Amino acid sequence: MTSRAITRRTALGSAAAASTLASLSRPVHAVTQSDVLVIGAGLSGLRAALDLQEQGQSVQVVEGNKRVGGRVLSLYDVPGSPEAGGNGIGAGYGRMLDAATKYGAELHNIADRAPLMLARDLVLDGQKISEKDWPDHPKNPFKGPLKKIMPWSIVPVLASTKNPLGKNYEDWYDPKSFNLDISLADWLRQQGLDEAAINLAFNTNVDHGQSADEVSALMIFFVYAWGNMQRDITPRATYAAKGGNMRIPEAMARALKKEVHFNKAVIGIRSDDTGAEAVCADGSVYRAKRIVCSVPTAVLRTMKIDPLPPAIQAKAIRTLGFQILTQTHLVASKPFWNEDGIQPSMFTNSLCGNVLAQHFGKTPEEVTSITCWARGWQAAKLDRMPEAEAKKAVLADFERIRPAAKGKVRVAGFKSWYKDPFACGDWAVWQPGQVKEFILHLSKPHGRIHFCGEHTALSNRGMEGAMESGERAAQEVLAGI
Repeated sequence: MTSRAITRRTALGSAAAASTLASLSRPVHAVTQSDVLVIGAGLSGLRAALDLQEQGQSVQVVEGNKRVGGRVLSLYDVPGSPEAGGNGIGAGYGRMLDAATKYGAELHNIADRAPLMLARDLVLDGQKISEKDWPDHPKNPFKGPLKKIMPWSIVPVLASTKNPLGKNYEDWYDPKSFNLDISLADWLRQQGLDEAAINLAFNTNVDHGQSADEVSALMIFFVYAWGNMQRDITPRATYAAKGGNMRIPEAMARALKKEVHFNKAVIGIRSDDTGAEAVCADGSVYRAKRIVCSVPTAVLRTMKIDPLPPAIQAKAIRTLGFQILTQTHLVASKPFWNEDGIQPSMFTNSLCGNVLAQHFGKTPEEVTSITCWARGWQAAKLDRMPEAEAKKAVLADFERIRPAAKGKVRVAGFKSWYKDPFACGDWAVWQPGQVKEFILHLSKPHGRIHFCGEHTALSNRGMEGAMESGERAAQEVLAGI
């Protein structure tokens, strides 16, 4: 690099970063230069690193956390190793399946267990409402044929049967589809749903964003068109890595020639015509010919990027939405669900959110743990509490709804993705108008800096989308070297 290289002064990405650097007692030091530096050891970063390594490039991966996997996190200390991030692997996840085979992570088909996880009871205001009673129940806000559909199925049914993309899910990023980049709430209103119906069908246990007003209908169309494609693949299968899906990125990391450098929180990156470099909060500097940055935009926006990206790309990094998600994992000492007549899994309008039983025991029927998925308003409420208080609040709410569980469940695991400084939230959420504005700009290389991550994927979602983006970034690097 030239004399314009990052220093402790030029690397400041925020007031917090400035304070961190100012407190360093030793000088900034450089690490041996590599051909490519990959920031982030999640699926996308590892995929890019391995692809580049196979093409003869010297690659160094740095990771701010103390583990690999990014937003793939298996809770090894909870019975059954449930997933706090990165759940089922569909039959069409070609890159994920290939990586598991190639790097030695054993998979098993959990398709027989998936229906058991998704079978649930409706519990509103602490009261169980049976599917038989739901069509005529006073709490049912839907109209016509929708009155017979359980609340959690309303949006999936509408977004599947009335999806403007049909089976052409990749059309979501085609400019011809940008007229669909309106709020999901507006589209649901067009389908005849009023505010009470939208609130129960989407906002009560929100899948994307904080509410139906804050997520693009075009994104939702892509989500369901792509998901339906996965379900149409025969033979039908849903895979998981034995011992937890984090076994896959762990196996990928072991295949790297250079070990991942952990606890390396990058606070600034820059590039010029001579190379690229990144500075970390501990004062270390990594230099390379090119950088692949795989961190989510919510993390990237805390870093100093020099020179600044083009205005539209900078705006995308600064404003792209993300899912706030907080999970509480419960373990039962006794099958209390045999006492109160409510299934282990529930759809609630309380702090517990969407409750899903995990079936990762010796038999499909065995309930190894129960996950309370708090998103939207529930996650926001929990994230304002200290972790210990949040755990108590969820447990108290669970026992309030199900008195039979009192004294028979304990909190065995807890994860707030918003509070995780290396994620700052979970999957990307495209807000109304953002697909049209950003989709064709977000992933473009900026000088010698290349971007990947689930948020930059175009043809896939989730774990497979992350892998797709890493593959694409590696190809860009190779084309530029």
